[in-house]
Amino acid sequence: MTTTYPLHAGFTSPDQPFPRYADVVIAGAGIMGCAAAYYLARRGLTVVVLDKSRIAGQQSSRAWGFVRQQGRESAEVPLMMASIPLWATLERELDFDLEWRQGGCLYVATGEEDWASFQQWMDVARQQGLDTRTLDRKQIDSVVMGMQGPALGGLYTPSDGQAEPRRAAAAFAARAAQAGALFFEGCGVLGVERAAGAVAGVVTERGTVRTSRFICAAGASSWRLLKTLGLELPQQAVRGTCMRTNPLPPVTASTFWGHGLGVRQRANGAINLADDMQVDVDMTLGHFRALKWFLPELWSQREKFSFHLNGACLRDVRDRLPGVVPAAERLLHPRDPHPQPNPRHAPRALAKLRALFPALKDAQVVESWAGLIDVLPDGIPVIDAPPQVGGLTIATGFCGHGFAMGPIVGKLLAEINDGGKPSLDLSAFRLQRFFDGTMQRPRSML
Repeated sequence: MTTTYPLHAGFTSPDQPFPRYADVVIAGAGIMGCAAAYYLARRGLTVVVLDKSRIAGQQSSRAWGFVRQQGRESAEVPLMMASIPLWATLERELDFDLEWRQGGCLYVATGEEDWASFQQWMDVARQQGLDTRTLDRKQIDSVVMGMQGPALGGLYTPSDGQAEPRRAAAAFAARAAQAGALFFEGCGVLGVERAAGAVAGVVTERGTVRTSRFICAAGASSWRLLKTLGLELPQQAVRGTCMRTNPLPPVTASTFWGHGLGVRQRANGAINLADDMQVDVDMTLGHFRALKWFLPELWSQREKFSFHLNGACLRDVRDRLPGVVPAAERLLHPRDPHPQPNPRHAPRALAKLRALFPALKDAQVVESWAGLIDVLPDGIPVIDAPPQVGGLTIATGFCGHGFAMGPIVGKLLAEINDGGKPSLDLSAFRLQRFFDGTMQRPRSML
């Protein structure tokens, strides 16, 4: 029988002796770091995973849970096409209930602009050999039941699926620990030692781990770590809000986006609900860093961003004052952020859900949460082993759609750090693209 809820308390211990050597050290215990640890440990390497907070404490457990190939930047599609088969067998491999459902992904166009975009994206699907197709209204109604309101057409990928973010990263961590990986929560990385330009050790709050291979998978904090190595990463963070409803009558097994809603109905009938692709930007002085990279797309996609001058700005100014945050803690600050959901999203999304699906008239929001989404200017991540620092691998900047890529990225990181080359072409995800003129304009930053 599969285990239902993996709990990180069962495989990390504050009393565990701190290692002095590891084949690979990973900063960040989100889904990328935990999946990489699993695949590396399965290959027989000694692995240490460090997190200044806790396993899956940030965005990896706060995502929508879509596992989609559809609608992505073309560079990401091959990775997702390789990730779907991994997801399809992951529950059996990890022996955990991940709430995996392969019910497809449906986008519904209500206006000419969306419909034209869907038809353009079909060129990407055809080039990649993906099973995406366009649907008319009758076909849409066979995928999602009882939907009211207009629909010019749909974009549908039947091989797409969904899984529960609160289970996946912790499941990878549990099985990685069983295979020998060591996890240390509340233990941040303070720096990286180098010899002849290459990684020689990782300095942590509990001491230094000697290693020649270091994976930076620290989410929205990655830019800080990379800065200590002399590498610039134009990374920022935005706040995304998500909600969960009470169990409701079934309307679809497909993940759904349309009519200003993101919908994922779980097997128990509860719906993970998002108010379109809207995110909040809590302005701080830090947002002026790398602003030149973001301005063009921020303007062209401004309808997706809501800017706020609030307590986050005051806290940021306060924390920059001398002596407020000790110098030794600046790299780790804030250690465990707790972003708050936007209170306007829940009633707005709930009203749209009830109007769109009359059968869901009894829907209530029983939980709301927010996550910090780390974004890059071109809407795709950095997955790279930059030549400037031998032994360093970077996996960050997944722009709110990295959860689905976790298994394949973890596998690729294991391939890179086990003395080989990745089995997929990662040239589009090089860090250097931001500085050599090869960065492409994104379809969407999120």
